[in-house]
Amino acid sequence: PTVSVTLSTYNAQLVTYKSALAAYDSTTVTIKIQVIAFGAAVQIYKTAYETANENYKALIKATAPTTTPAQYAVLLAAYNTALTAYNNATVVFKAQLSTFKTAEQNYKLAYETVVKSYKATLEMRHDLLKTINTGFEVSIHSANTVFATAIAAATTAEQKLAATTVRQNAVSAAIVARKAAIDAVGDKPVKPIKPIKLDVYNDSDYKLGKSDKPGKSGKAGKSDEPVKPIK
Repeated sequence: PTVSVTLSTYNAQLVTYKSALAAYDSTTVTIKIQVIAFGAAVQIYKTAYETANENYKALIKATAPTTTPAQYAVLLAAYNTALTAYNNATVVFKAQLSTFKTAEQNYKLAYETVVKSYKATLEMRHDLLKTINTGFEVSIHSANTVFATAIAAATTAEQKLAATTVRQNAVSAAIVARKAAIDAVGDKPVKPIKPIKLDVYNDSDYKLGKSDKPGKSGKAGKSDEPVKPIK
């Protein structure tokens, strides 16, 4: 059976929706912060990779007798420093990625929840307004029925005027009641904003493949590869 929507049940749903909307707005703020933080981590990660790779290339190109042991030691130290920075950046990147993905999941879930609640609220509001309008129509029909009966029985001008006055008062009361009921419902709830595009990263762009590890470029063999970065 269809449950009649009352103002109290609608207001309860409206509270639920507003709560979902507040949660969604909160996750929107969070995801925007995470996008910035993750973007910074990505940039540091990519820069550290490029630096480590360039240092590696310089290292493997250093050959005797054009490169002295002291010069090679400097290049090796520079590479090890760059590799350490890259490994550290990888750790930070992975941690930030995990945080970002958690925020992303919460954001998507909050959006799904608020959209569902918004639709339910609109449907309930529609039903409530329909109930109000139906009640108004019933009141008008009743006033007209009473008027028709009174007019049919009236034999004097005074009786006809009285019947007309009763009808006018009934119609006016119905109009006032309908307006009050609609005002109590209030404005249409604010629609949740569309989610922002989360194209700050692509998983495939940041998963190191064999050709993406610092120290491996072109046709370099295993003997050319330094200590592998953290997977």
